Amino acid sequence: MEKRKKHVAIISFTDRGRQVNWALNLGLEKCGYLCRSYEKMRSNADHRATEHKESLQGNTVMFQVEEPVSLWARERFEDSQALIFIGAAGIAVRAIAPWIQDKWKDPAVVDVDEAGRFAIPLLSGHVGGANDLAQAAAEILKGVPVITTATDVNHRFAVDVFAVKNGLQIMDRSLAKEISAQILKGALVGMFSDYPLTGIWPEELMEDRVGEQNIWITRRPDRIGERDLYRDHKKGAEEISVLRLVPKIIHIGVGCRGKVPGKEIKACVLEVLRRRNCVPESVAAVASIDLKEKEPGLLELAEAFHVPFHTFTARSLKEVKGEFQESDFVAQVTGVGNVCERAALLSSKGKVICSKQVFPGVTVALAEEEWKGTF
Repeated sequence: MEKRKKHVAIISFTDRGRQVNWALNLGLEKCGYLCRSYEKMRSNADHRATEHKESLQGNTVMFQVEEPVSLWARERFEDSQALIFIGAAGIAVRAIAPWIQDKWKDPAVVDVDEAGRFAIPLLSGHVGGANDLAQAAAEILKGVPVITTATDVNHRFAVDVFAVKNGLQIMDRSLAKEISAQILKGALVGMFSDYPLTGIWPEELMEDRVGEQNIWITRRPDRIGERDLYRDHKKGAEEISVLRLVPKIIHIGVGCRGKVPGKEIKACVLEVLRRRNCVPESVAAVASIDLKEKEPGLLELAEAFHVPFHTFTARSLKEVKGEFQESDFVAQVTGVGNVCERAALLSSKGKVICSKQVFPGVTVALAEEEWKGTF
């Protein structure tokens, strides 16, 4: 899956901080981030200096902040995935304090001193990526990243970091926290995966060996794979726990009559997912023919799964190679005899794992994209 670029809002407060702001904007853009620079200056003289400096910065714009910094932070919590404050850490802490929810929702927040010597992750170091952002900022500024999260300090495997890095959905956050805590105490954790894993295995993980606590990378529902684990290792459910990490790799191909309600289409899709032992969290995209690009029921379906809706022309669908269940009637209406299988396959660039399933007014197929994790 293509990784989306992270939107980063950078704010500075002094003339010296502005230079760090520009440097981070340019450097982080080169690293693949999407940056927007802001400044809240302290005097009219500072504003005049800003106007002069902007004329020397090419196409990059420095947006002026008139409202209190805390209100600016609230807006950025809504429209950005990361915030960088250039100045005293206390300014950043006071600005973000009212808007903090939890580590799974909060954006990454990093503080950099105005001399660019230190980059400190303040919020969402792992899940939000503040640790990585601080390291990138420090490298650009030739400064020092100040990382304080326990697993990083102790050089231990962190479940949440691994999940974010590999685009995996953590199915039990409490268990993920407990596993990280046990690893810090020196415990070994069983690691199982239905998909290939590359890189150097952390010494805290036991490959395909069961422990009291285990991690399983799978798209299968709860207990389907776990029953195999209990049976194969002759342990009962009360003796071990299994944290499932789910990759988003299932592409739903859908064909439908016009104006089929979204809830009816969703019911059909959920039934097909159940038949193929795919949890809803594994869905990566909904796909269909471009004739349906504004079909309300399909748009509702994609919104319900919080995934993109991909559409393709009849010509593109006809060029997809494979054996499909063709319909003369569908070919007359759309120009291609099978929409759902071809669309799922074209969207995933993988393989069909569930051929066309027919429901009243709806057809559904599933395709799975190739996936491999890395440590």
